[in-house]
Amino acid sequence: MPPDVQDDHALAAEVDRLLARRTREISLRGEIERLFRARVWSQTAKIITAWMIWVAFLDVLTLALNAALLPWVVAQSMLLPGAIIPPVALAVVLVWRKPQAPWLQGASLIAGMFLILLSVALVGASAGGEFYERQLNVMLFVAITAIIIFGIPLAWTMTIAALALGLYLMLQLQNPAIAHGSAVAGTLFFASGIFATVAARRIMTILAQKTFLFELRDRRRVAELAKANDRLVLLARTDPLTGISNRRWMTETLEHLWGSDKRCLAGAAMLMCDIDNFKKLNDHLGHAEGDRCLVKVATILKENVRRDRDHVARYGGEEFLV
Repeated sequence: MPPDVQDDHALAAEVDRLLARRTREISLRGEIERLFRARVWSQTAKIITAWMIWVAFLDVLTLALNAALLPWVVAQSMLLPGAIIPPVALAVVLVWRKPQAPWLQGASLIAGMFLILLSVALVGASAGGEFYERQLNVMLFVAITAIIIFGIPLAWTMTIAALALGLYLMLQLQNPAIAHGSAVAGTLFFASGIFATVAARRIMTILAQKTFLFELRDRRRVAELAKANDRLVLLARTDPLTGISNRRWMTETLEHLWGSDKRCLAGAAMLMCDIDNFKKLNDHLGHAEGDRCLVKVATILKENVRRDRDHVARYGGEEFLV
């Protein structure tokens, strides 16, 4: 998660507000939705491209088996509508190879799915007979697999479902083997199953979104905890009066220096500074004046050392180590 996301208080408030809702009421909008889509895009693209490749492969394999097993007249009638799938699947794969504008990806996927479903249905319509209704059922199966595994916006999913049912109803109404009433009844039967699948896909998407919201919240809390720990470490190593390092930090620095490669000690030097008559200053002018003296000396030391190489610390009461 980018640093600006962790520091975006409005986004953090929106995440907390969404997590306070019931799971079924979670609905991502705006920046959070964009972040979620960016988060899941790679996985979604891999699933869609793999599905398209397998559909194209199975289509070619099926056409080859049909040519070998079915009468040539029937197999030949299936070739032209069946040949639609491979180039369409390849086109969708090319669009989903890398991130594109959401509208382009959505349009390519929906158009590709429509042509694939139409191709499957036309294979049966061209062959006729027992293949007519069987291919329509295969078309619905293809649509259902896509609905289940494609982690895409709900509007896209519902569009694919509507296209599948529309094609089924339209071609069944033209099926000479059944009456119109049977075509409508069959469509309603399959519609109940498809809409149940869409509802299940919606729940899967909501659960994925909720997991993403938990991830955003947990990463923000971890970042806040890390910052708090850094502040505590700095406070533990800093002299509260002068603002420079304290004895603990200097001791750690010296231990690291002595314990490292001895070549690092070449050119190293130490300077111990002690304020003369500091006790008399405290006794005659008070501790407040003594504190101001310590702060002034610390400031002078900081301003006269190399910031990138030297280390200044208050080592004792009025003792400073460089």
